Amino acid sequence: MHDPDVVILLFASGKLVCTGTVNEKMVYEAAEKLMAELIQKGLLIR
Repeated sequence: MHDPDVVILLFASGKLVCTGTVNEKMVYEAAEKLMAELIQKGLLIR
C-alpha cells in the first residue's frame, strides 16, 4: 500500500499484521484505507 508506505498481511481469521510504519497514527491510517478499499471492491460487508 502506498501513502502510508506499509505492508499489511490480512489473515482469514480477520487478524492483520501491519509493518513499515514509524508511528501508531500510520497504522490507523493504513487500516482505514484498507477497510475503504475492501468495502469499495465488495470484499467486506459492514
